[in-house]
Amino acid sequence: MKNFVRVVAMGVAVLVGAQTASAQTGVSLGLGGGAAVPTGTMSDGAKTGWSSEVVARVKPMASPVGLQLDGFYNRFGLENGIDGNSRMIGGTANAVLAFPIAGRAHPYVIGGVGVYNGKTTVTGLGSSDAVTKFGANAGAGLDVGLSKSAAIFAEGRFHAIFKGLTDAATLEEQTAYMVPVTLGLRWAL
Repeated sequence: MKNFVRVVAMGVAVLVGAQTASAQTGVSLGLGGGAAVPTGTMSDGAKTGWSSEVVARVKPMASPVGLQLDGFYNRFGLENGIDGNSRMIGGTANAVLAFPIAGRAHPYVIGGVGVYNGKTTVTGLGSSDAVTKFGANAGAGLDVGLSKSAAIFAEGRFHAIFKGLTDAATLEEQTAYMVPVTLGLRWAL
């Protein structure tokens, strides 16, 4: 009888442990939007625009570190009275470090690498060729829980697009910089 009780207890412990392990892998999807601010040499030709983002995150509950994949579309107006726009489409792969703080608000830092595809269109003159470049990003955010399965997030990131601009005077490629500030909704799967 003692062996039977031990076997049942061990079986229950294994089942509970397996359920807990599967429940502790936090997978979430999110949608967000906000402002995209060109900085550095990118701000010489582009104005503050808008940004949209789709995110997928995997973060084990027992670990403060997770992975986030993003897809984004940013659109900027042009400076100096030029009628047209510049757009940036891309995707990034990021490490996310969440700070274990009790309560509904959970701050995090995020950073990684990405692929950026830019193109400029001037009304009446057409579009430039789309150019794809590599880059890196880093930032910080805050998740605020609405329920067990949904949260609002606010996030700001600094993106550096390597050789993302060509200087008109010297034809030298330069790093382009932008800062999207995003507000969105994230929900658990």
